[in-house]
Amino acid sequence: MRLVLFRSSHQLRTLALCICLVFALPACSPKLDWRTIKNDSLNYAALFPGKPQLIDRTLSYQNSQLKQSLQFVKVDDDIFAVLTTEIPVALTNEVVAIETLLKNAILQQSILPNQSTPPAFNRVRESSAKAGPTSQQKQASQDFFLDLPQAKRVMRIRWIVRPISDGGLYLYQVSVVRAQSTTNPKLSLESALEQESINIFFDEFRPN
Repeated sequence: MRLVLFRSSHQLRTLALCICLVFALPACSPKLDWRTIKNDSLNYAALFPGKPQLIDRTLSYQNSQLKQSLQFVKVDDDIFAVLTTEIPVALTNEVVAIETLLKNAILQQSILPNQSTPPAFNRVRESSAKAGPTSQQKQASQDFFLDLPQAKRVMRIRWIVRPISDGGLYLYQVSVVRAQSTTNPKLSLESALEQESINIFFDEFRPN
């Protein structure tokens, strides 16, 4: 499956639709079947709570086609995902702008009707990712939490940039999306998104 995304507002709506399609996938068994997935072609290893699916697509940016791969597992209403965007050498200085484009696509999902204040990511914790071929390096990163009221979900997300041997970059977007609690509507974002299974997924993501 390959989806071509177009820039500007249409591009953001299309990427948001891709996110919604993942939400709509049938739920899997509630049992967490942890397995390490080594994605050698994208230079990372991740511990998924089940057998992941993979969607390849392209992102149009400044007359270039950026390769993207979305690897994810849905367990009940929780979605564990790694989105990888390959940035060529000629666009490495655009990595911040490309990351902002991805963030804006997600923020579109959190806008309520007649909302006057633009939504924003809540930075809740400093973190680090084990990186390098032997996972001995530590790369500083930040985790953000986001309420998605339109979809009745909450999200934890982290972005990591790593070099590629050809001089380009990989931009990794590691995320977990889960349904808002119906039994405890006052449950904080931190409490909902810092549960053990979610912490394991983030802690065990290891880019080369």
